[in-house]
Amino acid sequence: MKNQFSIIVIFLLVLSTSAVFAQESIDEFLKNQPIIDMHFHITKGFNDNEIYNQRKVDIDSARIDWIIEDYKKNNVVLALGGGTLKYAKMYVETDSLFWGGLVFPCMKTVEQDEPCEKEFFSETELRKIYETGNFKSLGESMFNYYGIPPTDKRLEPYWKIAEEFNIPIGIHADTGPRPERINKDERPNYNPVYANPELLKPILEKHPNLRIYLMHYGGGYSEQSLELMKLYPQIYCEISAVSMFAPKKVWEPKVKQLFNEGLGDRLMFASDYFGTVRKNIEIIYNLEWLTEKQKRDIYYNNAAQFLNLTESEIEEHYRKVN
Repeated sequence: MKNQFSIIVIFLLVLSTSAVFAQESIDEFLKNQPIIDMHFHITKGFNDNEIYNQRKVDIDSARIDWIIEDYKKNNVVLALGGGTLKYAKMYVETDSLFWGGLVFPCMKTVEQDEPCEKEFFSETELRKIYETGNFKSLGESMFNYYGIPPTDKRLEPYWKIAEEFNIPIGIHADTGPRPERINKDERPNYNPVYANPELLKPILEKHPNLRIYLMHYGGGYSEQSLELMKLYPQIYCEISAVSMFAPKKVWEPKVKQLFNEGLGDRLMFASDYFGTVRKNIEIIYNLEWLTEKQKRDIYYNNAAQFLNLTESEIEEHYRKVN
């Protein structure tokens, strides 16, 4: 019995030492490594969030303050997020770290979308917003949560303006939660079928220069996402949420397939959920079959290429993490 106990103690010590080494290893890897987060949600502040609710009297400012601090701690030099008009403006005016834009459509029944003064904007309204609002992105798309396909005529102005202004669009491209897990009071017409990337084909035929990044690759519509990326070289993807909540044996083979098909240089880093940046960084780092260069490309280089960053912007990002 004593020998058994000694073996257990030694095993636990080895595990704990390995964890320390792993932590040191990733921290060393991340030195001077900028990261671009392609997916976070711009929302109001929530008073019940204990992470930031004691920081400032103004809960909205408190949330932004914590996000900026967390991003700096994790070498994130640029973050693309979507929200309602009020909060998208607030974020882009607070810090150049944020490339903000509109979530589309917003929903008046959803608390996270408050204040959603108008669910759909016209082409004229969108043009004015993007000409004067310092917005550089569009999305996340929420039409599947709203219960309409991407070809709904109310969405046509968004595709047109995105192409005209050459701005990146984040598209929710996974089956998402099962319908029974959706709050029907908030999203009564939720339909995961409308998130199928194949439905974007008519949009891309009409607007062939749209710069789209498909969110949640590795999930239910991975095959469709892969086929769309083969057809359109300007379409990229990210694996947020799926890589956190689905079993690794489900999504990892799909990521390997992406690389086997020669499309690994279009995979970008993203976090999606508030407060999960470090966890998502570790997920990429712990894919042992990726080379060091491939990991660095996912963290930064692929997104820099997709976003058409200038040499001076890239140099500035590296200065921020030196």
